[in-house]
Amino acid sequence: MAEAAGAPTTWRWVGGAGGVLLAAASWGSGALPRPNRHVLWPGVAWRSASGGSPLLASVAVVSMALLVLAWWRLRDAPVSVRWWWATVALWFAPLVVAMPLYSRDVYSYAAQGLLWDQGLSPYDHAVRELDSPWRASTAPTWLDSATPYGPVWLLLARAVASVSGELWVALLLLRLLAVAGVAVLAWAVPDVAGRLGWSPVRATWLGVAVPLVGAHFVGGAHNDAVMVGALLAGLAVALRGRFVTACVVIALAAMVKVTAVVALPFVALLWARHLGTRDGAGTGGTAYARWPGLLRAGALTAVCAGVPMVLGGVVTGLGFSWLNPSGTPGKNEQWTSLATAVGIAVGAVGHVLGHDEWREQGIATARAIALAVLALLLVLVWLAAAKPADVGGVDDDVATEEARLRPVRGIAWALLAVVVTAPVFLGWYYLWVLPLFAVSLGRLWQGRLERPLAVVASVVCFATLPEGYSLGLTTTAVGVPVALAVLGWLLRRGWRTARRTDWRHLLDLQRPLVAAPAPDALSSSSR
Repeated sequence: MAEAAGAPTTWRWVGGAGGVLLAAASWGSGALPRPNRHVLWPGVAWRSASGGSPLLASVAVVSMALLVLAWWRLRDAPVSVRWWWATVALWFAPLVVAMPLYSRDVYSYAAQGLLWDQGLSPYDHAVRELDSPWRASTAPTWLDSATPYGPVWLLLARAVASVSGELWVALLLLRLLAVAGVAVLAWAVPDVAGRLGWSPVRATWLGVAVPLVGAHFVGGAHNDAVMVGALLAGLAVALRGRFVTACVVIALAAMVKVTAVVALPFVALLWARHLGTRDGAGTGGTAYARWPGLLRAGALTAVCAGVPMVLGGVVTGLGFSWLNPSGTPGKNEQWTSLATAVGIAVGAVGHVLGHDEWREQGIATARAIALAVLALLLVLVWLAAAKPADVGGVDDDVATEEARLRPVRGIAWALLAVVVTAPVFLGWYYLWVLPLFAVSLGRLWQGRLERPLAVVASVVCFATLPEGYSLGLTTTAVGVPVALAVLGWLLRRGWRTARRTDWRHLLDLQRPLVAAPAPDALSSSSR
C-alpha cells in the first residue's frame, strides 16, 4: 500500500523534472528572437552554424517524453482535483520563463499589437509595415498577412505592446495572458465535468494536465488558451442557469478567436432544455427541447452573443473582418490536414503526368469540398445533440447520464469536425477539442474515446520541433498515404453511420438521429 501511495508522487516529480529541463533547453532550442537560418534538428552538437543548439533540441525532446510518460503513468492515480492542480503548476510553471516553444506566433501577436498601437489596423496592414525591430522576429507567414484574430485579442495585444517597450517584456506579458487562460481552464474543466455528472479527476487528467497544454498554451503562449478557457468558463456559467452571462463570455471568446462561435448553437440547446425543465417538461437538466423552445432559446442566444460582438467591432473601430478570417493559415500546406493531403496527392499524380498545376487546383478544390462537408457535419452534430440517443442495452443511470452530457459533447464533436476539415492542422488546434471531450465523455464513451484521444495528444506533442518547425513539412511522402488511409477509414465509418441514420425523421426532435450499434459493442464500451 505504501508503494502504491508513493507512486503518484514519484511520477509527479518525474514530470516536474521534464518541465524544468524543457524550460532550460528552450533557451537554445526554442523560437529565439532571431530566427535560425535553417531548421534546428535534434543532435549532439552544442551549437549549429545556422543558429541554435542541436544538443538542447535533443534535451527538449527527451524532456517532453518525460512529461508524456509521467502523464500516462498517472492516468488512473487515486488523487484529487487539487492534487492535479498542484501537479499542473509544478510541471508547467517553469515554462513561464522559457523561450517561446513549438511556434513563433507569440512574436506576431506582439508585432500586430504594436502595429495597431502605431495607428495601423492589423486587418488592413501587415507587420512588414511596422516601424520597429520587433518586425525581424515575426515569422515570414505573418509579415505580409492581415491578422485573423478578433478585437478582444487585438485590444489585449495592443495594451501589452503599449506598456512593454522591450520585446521580451511583451513576450512575458502575452505568456501571462495564456497562463491566465490555463488557470481558468483548470478551474472550469472539473467544474463543468462535475455539473454534468462526470468525473472531475479524469476530466482534469485529460483536459488540463495533458502535456500538450504545457507545450502550446504555456510554452507557445497561444491566444487559443484564452479562447478555450473563456469557452469552458462560459459553459460553467451556463450550467448554473446564467445563460445571458454565458453567451457574453463565449462571445468574448469568439472575439479572441472566431472558432468559439461553434459553441453557441449548443448553448442555445442547453438554454432550451433549461426552459423546458423549468416549465416542468423534465428534470435534472435532461429534458429534450421542442422546436418552439429551441427557436426561442436560439433567438435569445443570438441577441445575447450578437450584441457584444457588434459592439466589439464598432467600439474598437476594427469592423467585422474577424468574423470571416482570411486564408492566411491555409497558406501552410501540410499533409496533416486531410483536405490538403488529398490536394497534395492529386498534385503528385499531376506531376507524374506533366501537370504540375494540378497541385494548386487539387488543394483548392479539396479544401472547398471540406468546407461544404463541414457545414453538413455541423448541422448533423447539432441535431444529434438535440435529439435523444438510442441507448438500448444500457442501464437507466447511464442513459440519464448520456442525456445530460450530449449537448456539451456535441460541442466537442463540432470542434473536431472543424479541426478535421480545416485547411491546415496545427498542434494547438487539438486543444480546442480535448477539454470539451474531457468534461463530457461519460461512462458510455469513456471506453471508446479516452485512450484514442490521449494517444493522439501524445503524438501531437512530438509533431513539431521545439523551434516551431512542423514535421508535417518534411514527412509528406509517408504522411500523405497515412492521411489518405485515415480519410478512407473516416469515410467508411461515415457511410456506416449514414446507413443507421433516420433520415425520414431528421427534424423530429423526439426520435434518435442514429440507431445504436450492435448491443455487444454498447455493453463492452460501458464496462
